[in-house]
Amino acid sequence: MTESTEASAGGPELTPVQRVIGVFTAPSRTFESIARKPGWDWLLPVALVMIGFFIVQSVANPRIDVDAAVKNQMKFVDKMAKGNMTEAQRTKIEEDTRAGYEKAKSPVRRALTSFAVFIPVFFVPLIYHALAAAFGTKTKYMKVVAGYAYTQVIQVIPLLLTAVVAWPKETLDAPDVQFGRVLKSNLAAFMDWDTTNKALLGLLSSVDVFDIWLFVVGSIALSKTTRFSKGAARMVVAGVWAAYILLKIVLGAAYSGFMG
Repeated sequence: MTESTEASAGGPELTPVQRVIGVFTAPSRTFESIARKPGWDWLLPVALVMIGFFIVQSVANPRIDVDAAVKNQMKFVDKMAKGNMTEAQRTKIEEDTRAGYEKAKSPVRRALTSFAVFIPVFFVPLIYHALAAAFGTKTKYMKVVAGYAYTQVIQVIPLLLTAVVAWPKETLDAPDVQFGRVLKSNLAAFMDWDTTNKALLGLLSSVDVFDIWLFVVGSIALSKTTRFSKGAARMVVAGVWAAYILLKIVLGAAYSGFMG
């Protein structure tokens, strides 16, 4: 009897470590196991992503060219103020901006920032759960959370690779760190930040090797943790992904509009 058959018959399920590995090697079988018994072990992949995020911050943040970052930020501030700002106000904003970059190097700040991983882990499954209910394929919310959380373990790879790429560099541009441009895994990372329209960068940043991988695995996870068919799951994930891309394009267009 195979492990999968044993599990469906009430035997042992995959262990948390086996589930993490299975996301890469056997996603269908892995998410079937998660769907049968979500449990709380989905905290393991979330913890791994948090650790990866902490590592990349620890490597990249101290290498940010703070002087260049502050100069670029003040261009934005001056543009927004339209000359209605005193020198004292400008100096205060510049000091606060510089202090913000320095605080980002703090281990405590890096650890707290890593907890932001929980926001999409709870929010995106809420959208999936609502759509499943709307289309008559209602399932348990925490089951969808568990499935989605395990898909996020894929993010550990680009996070660690980013740290490896950043490690030998003396300085890094702030936009490259803040917008995932250090690792050349998407088309936007090859475009010049200063001269390329930010709406276009928002679009091109989504043509990413790891985002596409997440889309494929995320579709499998959704089909297994809900009663969506494989095709319907792909459409739902594609719709949410498209909305996210559209948001990046809109924000990029707004940024370009303000900066001229």
